[in-house]
Amino acid sequence: MEIKYKQKFATRQDISDLIGGDARKGIAKSAKTQTISLFLNEDELYSDYFYEKDNIEYCMYTGIGRIGHQDSIENVMYDLNMEIMTHKKNGRSLLLFSRKNGVWLFKGVFELTETHQNVQPDDHGDLRRVFVFHLKKIKNTFKF
Repeated sequence: MEIKYKQKFATRQDISDLIGGDARKGIAKSAKTQTISLFLNEDELYSDYFYEKDNIEYCMYTGIGRIGHQDSIENVMYDLNMEIMTHKKNGRSLLLFSRKNGVWLFKGVFELTETHQNVQPDDHGDLRRVFVFHLKKIKNTFKF
């Protein structure tokens, strides 16, 4: 099977059914395929850091976890952030999806080029440390 650039999916569940992974989290590690799906929230703080809005080649993606420090091992989402940092070592492909006009679009296969941390408010308004992943597109299609 193959997913192609700008292929449309009606729901997150459709993506999960096809390649595996959680249908609700922004980072979804699949037990079915060697993939980690990343879902763009267009209203998030780093949405303006996506270069070439239509055909994203490079982007920054904020890690998962909406409350507390993302680098704390006590944060329940810590392991998913570590999956992004070790995706090459573990042989997992990063698949990027974005939502436009109520439809999910496949944006390509990406790889992590670097990571930095920043400070952002969490859902309670408290400042916390977040991971910011720098991603580069490596392919427009994914075969599995």
